[in-house]
Amino acid sequence: MQNESMTKHFKKIYDQRETFNHLIAKNHWQIWDRPQINKWSIGETYYHLYLMIKRFRQLNTVYLPLAKPIAYIWKHSLYPIQINNIYQEYSQKHNKAMRAPSIIMPPKHGEQLISTRALFKEITHETKKLESMVTKLNERIAGHIRYPDPIAHYPNLIQSIDLIGIHEQHHFNLCQKYYRN
Repeated sequence: MQNESMTKHFKKIYDQRETFNHLIAKNHWQIWDRPQINKWSIGETYYHLYLMIKRFRQLNTVYLPLAKPIAYIWKHSLYPIQINNIYQEYSQKHNKAMRAPSIIMPPKHGEQLISTRALFKEITHETKKLESMVTKLNERIAGHIRYPDPIAHYPNLIQSIDLIGIHEQHHFNLCQKYYRN
């Protein structure tokens, strides 16, 4: 049985990527050209999102086996399945954007490392791998696997997948704003 909440969150991720990719094609935006001097290009943004998914999946190959027994104890307790937009909260509170940790920063000259087509393929591949890893978990257990992330208010696994979608949409909105100006 698949985890319905996470399946919905993954569907949202795929849908918003498809919508954004249509927008890129419609507007003929140059993927690797920066819209402004200190703003990431669409290619750099996708590389960042790819690294985010990949690192989260890698973390979970180790973390899930350790966290599942603890989560099992709490499986009859209530748990949230959505999360607030922490990126919006952070920028309102601090009057600046949240900085990305170095392990998910896009490399300089990413266009020389990977083609646009390969990058889009890789982010989908990593997302599918993460999806197959986590959607098999019982939702009651996934709802109690928590991550030590105080900025995100210690989200559970289901909320973390929702947060990935929120994070991606946040970047897609920024790209639209910067490329239209």
